[in-house]
Amino acid sequence: MTKSALKTEVEQNYDYFQRNVGHFLKEKPGQYALLRSQKIIGFYPAAGEAYRAGLKRFPDEIFSIQEVTDQPVDLGFMSIAIA
Repeated sequence: MTKSALKTEVEQNYDYFQRNVGHFLKEKPGQYALLRSQKIIGFYPAAGEAYRAGLKRFPDEIFSIQEVTDQPVDLGFMSIAIA
């Protein structure tokens, strides 16, 4: 994994998430979305659960996590916050 690849993934996922957050708010408010390649992989009740699921599913560690909220919060990769 390169920092460039991770940064690009996080930025693209964040853009996708922001464009679709209204839809996610109707179904999963307060949950945490696991994203890869501008797609939702799953929703989890806690950031740590989303992070662990991301590590299990994507050993290259290229994914991002975003809280489903109407407040703009870029959680990025979450490795520092969770570790």
